Amino acid sequence: MDKFEKLARWFSYQIKLEDRFNRKIPKVKVCRGDIYSCYLGENIGHEKSKLEGRPCVVISTDKINTRSSNIIVIPLTKNIKYKDGSTKLLRYEWNYILYKSKYPLKYDSMAQCEDMRCISKIRLGAYIGHVNTKDMENLKKRLKITLQI
Repeated sequence: MDKFEKLARWFSYQIKLEDRFNRKIPKVKVCRGDIYSCYLGENIGHEKSKLEGRPCVVISTDKINTRSSNIIVIPLTKNIKYKDGSTKLLRYEWNYILYKSKYPLKYDSMAQCEDMRCISKIRLGAYIGHVNTKDMENLKKRLKITLQI
């Protein structure tokens, strides 16, 4: 499928999502640390794209998650990048691995903190699981590195 076909398919899906939003489909309760399958769509350049659902971790505060129709997520990828010659050290210090042995993920997955984004809750698909406190603390450290705060 070429880029034009992917964009056309994504546009069609966006219309369905917009219709769900306009019909005010009941929203699920979303909590910080939840992992959902998210429909991020066909995007530009190296932005995370996927017409099907991509696992994402919710990182926005529970106050935002309750009061806003938008949330902030970090996409996950199965393409884990290690430093040259290493099988344990990640290439970038702002990435973090969530292991399928701990979470109901299909693959060991790398959280890409540099790709965090704000999305509408309407983009949420299936609930996958919830990140434990220790891993959330490690994700927060990676976010601080990403944002230099």
